[in-house]
Amino acid sequence: MGTYHFMGLGRAVGAVTCAVDYIEKTLDLMAGGDPPAEVVKFFHGSGGIRHAELDKGKIEALVLFTSKEVIENRLSAFAYSGNEHPGPVRNEVLHVLKKVWRRADADAGRKIFWCQVEIDDFQDCFDKIVKVAYRFSPPGKQGKEIWCNLTGGSNSIGFALLSMARLTGLSIKNYLIAQRKEFQKEIEVPGAIKIQPNKDGYFSAFPFLKTHIDTASFYEILMELPAEIETITTQNLFDRLRGRGLFLHLNLEQFRKNYMLKLHGLGYTEFDRNKDLNSINLRGLDFLNELEHLENAITLESKLLKREIDLVAEAKKWPWFGTVDEL
Repeated sequence: MGTYHFMGLGRAVGAVTCAVDYIEKTLDLMAGGDPPAEVVKFFHGSGGIRHAELDKGKIEALVLFTSKEVIENRLSAFAYSGNEHPGPVRNEVLHVLKKVWRRADADAGRKIFWCQVEIDDFQDCFDKIVKVAYRFSPPGKQGKEIWCNLTGGSNSIGFALLSMARLTGLSIKNYLIAQRKEFQKEIEVPGAIKIQPNKDGYFSAFPFLKTHIDTASFYEILMELPAEIETITTQNLFDRLRGRGLFLHLNLEQFRKNYMLKLHGLGYTEFDRNKDLNSINLRGLDFLNELEHLENAITLESKLLKREIDLVAEAKKWPWFGTVDEL
């Protein structure tokens, strides 16, 4: 079995097809004998113990998050190399994929799952992407290997894909395809690109995001802070929190340096240095909202582990999921 690539899709056909073509060309190098070190490293960790060496990284399915108009063939694609007057996006994507997506799984073939989202509603995108991720990779089961292409579609879709990857840990690779002007009409990897993942200036993958945010502690503090029209002194805030386990062994100065200065540096709080007054701002409120998304994902995972939800069966009831093309 191969990988499932989650992608956003707007009107640019190449956002999907160039990614598939890149993976295919990289697999060609693996199959050719004595592959470059960058290619071997690229597929390291992919496939698990059941995959033969040459099967690692092979694409089994695409899971495309896009608008109703695209799924229903009511939106024309942007012009692309070799086609200045393309038809509907979905038809064009399928047409090009038949050329660039060569490998197929002996059992499963090549599948494209179309998932309808509100492309400018982050919450809708995030909720659906998380559900689909758990649908294909449920806790406690082997599931599918998920990669995320963050190149195509709306900003809300891209950020939701990245948030899913970061908050659930279900995507083992997240990547971008170069969007330089000279590449924007391409539907295959440009001939001038010498395939070297993360070194060719065209394909960039990153397995995780590094962060120094102490999420639990920051959450506790921000929940206690008033909005900008009200304020609280650092001393009063510390007095409220010092009895809690996270802050038991701190003094006021340590609390100020370890937490309050970091929160202000991240842009989550407003701080009047002269009066030592603090308040939460809009960016801080956004951070709290993101943690609520994490809590929702954790709740879903907990229910799956307890077998309270069968997402395979549940997915059959989702009106926005289930349209499938096979190549």
